[in-house]
Amino acid sequence: MKQAVIYIPGLGDERLTGQRRAIKTWAWYGVKPELFQMHWTDQEPWDKKFERLLSRIDTLVGEGRRVAIVAASAGASAAINAYASRKNVVNAVVLIAGKVHRANAIHPALIRNNPSFGTSAFDSQAALASLTPEDRRRILSRYGIIDGVVTPADSRIPGARNRAVPSIGHFFTIASQLILGAPSFIHFINKVS
Repeated sequence: MKQAVIYIPGLGDERLTGQRRAIKTWAWYGVKPELFQMHWTDQEPWDKKFERLLSRIDTLVGEGRRVAIVAASAGASAAINAYASRKNVVNAVVLIAGKVHRANAIHPALIRNNPSFGTSAFDSQAALASLTPEDRRRILSRYGIIDGVVTPADSRIPGARNRAVPSIGHFFTIASQLILGAPSFIHFINKVS
């Protein structure tokens, strides 16, 4: 059974040339990567986007695939929500510089420009609270040692496998982990399967 990996990018997911190329390299490590764009800036409500994500997970499971989710930045909120809803079929979650805490600290302009992200971020707080210690052990959260966009404290999840990586800056952390970090986080995904 081939491992399917859904990748959910953060804000600005309309322009993903580099990320699209990076995730294609994951096939070298024996997984089938798939980009799932949330289109954070459009006016479609969060519940419709979330339904589409859950439907894609269900389709992959129906095809006999194991499913893991990798998400960056704002995409982490969607990943946590999906995992809490499908933890019986999602075998692992990897977050890269993921915004999973302090939804109330998100700048109002970001929420105005990305309305579904605001809803996803607030929903993910309850989703995180619903996860058991065993569920949390199937989450790997990686974050840079210094990040001016998403602080390391906003990425750490009690009970998860939290790992600081030797990078500075939000975008550099994401870029380096999508390429250089892929072998080890795919190993994590395969190990917890």
